[in-house]
Amino acid sequence: MCTKFLIGIVTAGFLLSPFGCAADRPQKKDQSSDEMAQAIAFERHKDAAAARQARIEAKHPTVTYSNSEAERSADRDASKDSKSGEDREKQEQRK
Repeated sequence: MCTKFLIGIVTAGFLLSPFGCAADRPQKKDQSSDEMAQAIAFERHKDAAAARQARIEAKHPTVTYSNSEAERSADRDASKDSKSGEDREKQEQRK
């Protein structure tokens, strides 16, 4: 009788042990909502920083948008690019 009683208690312990461990695990739903809240807060801070930088740039622009200052000509000096010109000729001959 004593052995049947001990076997019953050990069996009950094995059957009920997962329920005791389940309470220790964090819920995924709470974790994902916490991560979502952090992501939203980060985006708000990023937007605020971008707006602040835009206000600063509006007062004191660091970039000039004048096209007259840029040198965009496609003409190159042949002496500077003689090697690249030779490479182009070799590539054209291969075709």
